[in-house]
Amino acid sequence: GRLHVQTMILSALARVTGRSPAPPLPPPPPAFPIAVAAAATVALVVAALFIMVGRRRKENVLASVLASSWRVANVALLPVLLLTVAEPRASPLLLGVMAVASLGAASCLIGTASLRPAKSAPPSRALSAPSPTPDDCGGGMATPDELAVIYAVKHSLRQSPPPPNLPEDGKVVAVQLLRVVREHGTDARAVERVYRRALAWKRDNLPDKPELDALAESRWLCAAEMPHGEWAVGHWPIGFHCGYSKSGSPVKLERLGACAPPSDTKLLYPYYLALVDTLQRRLDRTSVTSGRLQQTYELFDLAGLGTHMVTFTTLSFTKDVMLAFATHYPSSFSKAVVINAPSFMARLYRILSTVLPASVKAKVSILGAEYEAELANDLTPETLYWVTTASHAQLCRAPFRDGAALAQPAGSSRAVR
Repeated sequence: GRLHVQTMILSALARVTGRSPAPPLPPPPPAFPIAVAAAATVALVVAALFIMVGRRRKENVLASVLASSWRVANVALLPVLLLTVAEPRASPLLLGVMAVASLGAASCLIGTASLRPAKSAPPSRALSAPSPTPDDCGGGMATPDELAVIYAVKHSLRQSPPPPNLPEDGKVVAVQLLRVVREHGTDARAVERVYRRALAWKRDNLPDKPELDALAESRWLCAAEMPHGEWAVGHWPIGFHCGYSKSGSPVKLERLGACAPPSDTKLLYPYYLALVDTLQRRLDRTSVTSGRLQQTYELFDLAGLGTHMVTFTTLSFTKDVMLAFATHYPSSFSKAVVINAPSFMARLYRILSTVLPASVKAKVSILGAEYEAELANDLTPETLYWVTTASHAQLCRAPFRDGAALAQPAGSSRAVR
């Protein structure tokens, strides 16, 4: 088709100029090798993971460099994707992986623009407030500098017209602000700005779920209890709370390879957004009651991943969810582990991880099919049951196993219902 159009154009030019048409150009070469594209994709994904977790002061410079490189990479990747789509011999799975990496990580970048080193300002110069007390943050979770910023922002939120969905419990507000401070630094005005934007987004985008919010104050819920949860059991198996890691972090498991994306996301969006927000509410409440900032141990199972996931609906949903999570739910996970990853992905990550900071390697792991021994170092036998044994339907009802809720982790200072 392209050669035919090119020949017609050359013939028309020949009639106008009186010259013989030049022979048509040879067809373009086949799509670039899949191995090269796969290596580039994994490198970009690793860079995105570093951008998401490289929050400490000593890593901010490198994270900023990676963030700038990421903008260039996504701009450069767009024409490559278009050229690859035009090439019928391109691998559909490769197209999907590259598109997810490009769109998803670009959206993460939008939400993590504040990774540039924050200018710390003394709270007294940023926002004025009475002297804070340690109890204002539900215990000893915050440092004195963090506590001063949190208390100044809380005071400002109460003085000006407060957001309509501002939590009534001041200690929950303090925990949420502590997450923002850990992510964005100790500039009180910037923290308040980010927090107000998050509240506004939640007000405009989350489904109405007052009963779930009330339940999240007292107990862990399961994915099947979310809006359209029973429908999601057959489409998007997620373990909302699969026990605890040995360090005490609640474990969430998503079996991405087993997902059957619907053609219409009118059920998927309220289900997943409600799940993420309800989980965050539970983490905030348990942080207050335990006196320790709670973050999840995230597990992503890729077993069964294939071209059925490569749809525009899936790509759009992935982009929107990653953007929302990175922007409005900061400091929410302690570790992310991918299991049953393709062999090339696990090998390339092992090579690339040799240049990553130790704090990043401690938070991100990509494992193949032989993952159980390594997970056993992090997770309890009870939690491993949900990973290795539970069916999809059972997983969507975690933490309820045979009608009973899981016990609390050993050594907990206070009982958390």
